[in-house]
Amino acid sequence: PTYEKPFFSHSQVPITMDFTSEPGPKMGYVLRGRTPATSISYHETGSHLFVASENDSVLRIVDCLNGGPPSDRPPMIKLQREGIRNVQSTHHGHCVLFSAGSQRGSKTNAVYYLSAHDNKILREFSGHTGVVTGISMSPVDDTFLTSSADGTVRLWDIGKSGNNIGQMTSPQNVEGSPFAAFDSTGLVFGISAAMNGGEGNHVHLYDARNFSVGPFSEMKVTRQDIEAILRRDGCTPESAYSLSRSEWISMEFNKSGKQILIGTKSGVAMTIDGYDGGALRSFMLDSGHDRASSSQPMATCFTPDERSVICGNENGTISCFDANSGILNRKLKGHVDRIGCVAANPKYAQIATSCTNTALWVW
Repeated sequence: PTYEKPFFSHSQVPITMDFTSEPGPKMGYVLRGRTPATSISYHETGSHLFVASENDSVLRIVDCLNGGPPSDRPPMIKLQREGIRNVQSTHHGHCVLFSAGSQRGSKTNAVYYLSAHDNKILREFSGHTGVVTGISMSPVDDTFLTSSADGTVRLWDIGKSGNNIGQMTSPQNVEGSPFAAFDSTGLVFGISAAMNGGEGNHVHLYDARNFSVGPFSEMKVTRQDIEAILRRDGCTPESAYSLSRSEWISMEFNKSGKQILIGTKSGVAMTIDGYDGGALRSFMLDSGHDRASSSQPMATCFTPDERSVICGNENGTISCFDANSGILNRKLKGHVDRIGCVAANPKYAQIATSCTNTALWVW
């Protein structure tokens, strides 16, 4: 479809994403894909969205201000040699970080710095011995975190190819892959790792300027605490017990750092207190509270105004919850398949959601 310019109002500052008032957000530009998106990332200016699809090794780029392909760079880049799984925008408007696809042999564990303007890989970052499961860019400088199935989180500098500048190893009594994320100030980053036996998760907070001394806060989110909020929020005892053991697969700080949003593999997301690790609120897949498991991970994110949590559903809808009360304020419809990725524009009232196709929703 085509749209009259401007695609949407560019003057909505500060950002307010109101899901309670009519008419609410509407699906605007739709980027057609051939395979499901595995990762999406807005540039910090809100001007562009980067969309990675692992199955066809393609990176696509969307002009978010005009609703269409970009005029200053290729709209699609094929990365057949390296593959692509995760994408992370950087401070440079034309450059991104991406992790290799999971079927790329010896290079599976590498991260690359790519110029999307001319499709050139500028640097390669190697060192992980397991698949890279996440990338988090510092909001204040050129350092970034990678988490891996090898049980480590590493800190790198975009300007320095080769070895990482720091490495954090998971505690002894953990299993699975850790996950790491910077907060909005770039002064703190958090690392989560699962306790043995599904008994909960560690969340460690580090001073980004003095990380080598270890975490300044070591929080534990127990399975019992998670089970309690699930039961409070409407789960049956059986479902609450099962879901409380769900594997964590993402973490994100809200802008103030007061809450951390966790996505899991089993159709539930939750918020925890950013200071003491207390479980605050759960958010369920659209399929209902009695669903004990899901075959797909939960895609979820905060909105920049901290008011809402966005969650993708298996039936192609998007649930928009009040972040504090957990009330479902709105359900967006328009996709035809499972929502694998969601993101909120950091500068404008706009969200992006992806199944095979990627949609921009605007007010």
